[in-house]
Amino acid sequence: MSVSISHPLVAAALTLSAGVHADAVSTVQLPAVPDAHGFAGAFSGVIGHQLLAGGGANFPDGVMPWNGGKKVWHRKLFALDLKAPQSGWKVIGDLPQVNGYGVSLTVREGILLIGGGDASAHGNESLLLTIGKDGEPLYRKLPDLPVGLANMSAALVARRVHLCGGIEKPDSTTASNAHWMLDLDALDKGWQAQPALPAAGRILATAAAVNDAFFLIGGCSLAPDANGKPVRTYLRESWKFSEGKWTRVADLPRAAVASASPAPTSGTSLFIVSGDDGTQVGLKSPEDHRGFCKDVLRYDSLSNSWSTAGELNVPPPVTTAVTPLNGEFLFFNGEVRPGVRTPSVFSLHLPSHD
Repeated sequence: MSVSISHPLVAAALTLSAGVHADAVSTVQLPAVPDAHGFAGAFSGVIGHQLLAGGGANFPDGVMPWNGGKKVWHRKLFALDLKAPQSGWKVIGDLPQVNGYGVSLTVREGILLIGGGDASAHGNESLLLTIGKDGEPLYRKLPDLPVGLANMSAALVARRVHLCGGIEKPDSTTASNAHWMLDLDALDKGWQAQPALPAAGRILATAAAVNDAFFLIGGCSLAPDANGKPVRTYLRESWKFSEGKWTRVADLPRAAVASASPAPTSGTSLFIVSGDDGTQVGLKSPEDHRGFCKDVLRYDSLSNSWSTAGELNVPPPVTTAVTPLNGEFLFFNGEVRPGVRTPSVFSLHLPSHD
């Protein structure tokens, strides 16, 4: 017996496995992207009935960086017809340049592509991606960020994009705690400075929007070591920005770096999906890594408390692209072990209680 997935766009072609519990997360597999390795730090979003995804980085020769492999950034743009997902992914064009590890957000006008970069520089460009009459990607320039950023976090609170953290250069040894806001209904005002996070700057935090509040959770701060190389401190802090001020809320049960962001949400809850908890730092070899966190954490903003919402039944990805769609959340690729990407694409269904 099987249970059909709840949102209508993929219901005809895909089913969830039997035994799904209403109080735990569940997943359904979508067609894998046609790339042997997959991508980390890609951009994704939904326009109409199409899931679009592009950019990101991988090691296309399969050689890991500790063995001399070279990380390569990409610009190819893929599309999946969610009315007929069995037809698979198609290449519909390219991003304006190779790019990864920025922010992508689905809005009513299209998909926002913000910042990101490659091995040499991080950009400050903000673009709106739409689809033309012939199915080709179109890009409209929006206000630039005040600085180039990658590995930052952002979420859409009503019609306002709140963005915080990140690093300005690929070799930065400190992270930003700056907080910016772009009002999509007042683009002429550009990115407006907001109160900075009253804590250490951070990268790869999880952003979320719950009602009228912006949340920034986990991530890691950076500091230079004796050789001037960045060293990570894994964070469990959770912060809420509402009514013009930051408030620290309940700490995470575990550290969470590069979890799915923006976080899946339901009602007054947000969910931390996957993430690096730092417990495998210092392994003799990265080859010994067992993968990232399977447990899904639920934060209830009303009770200011954390609980567990089950486990992923797929290899947990970090630096994954996630897109909300009709109560489900579509996950595109990501990294499943250090250096190892996945071409997997799946839909996440959240627990029914809230």
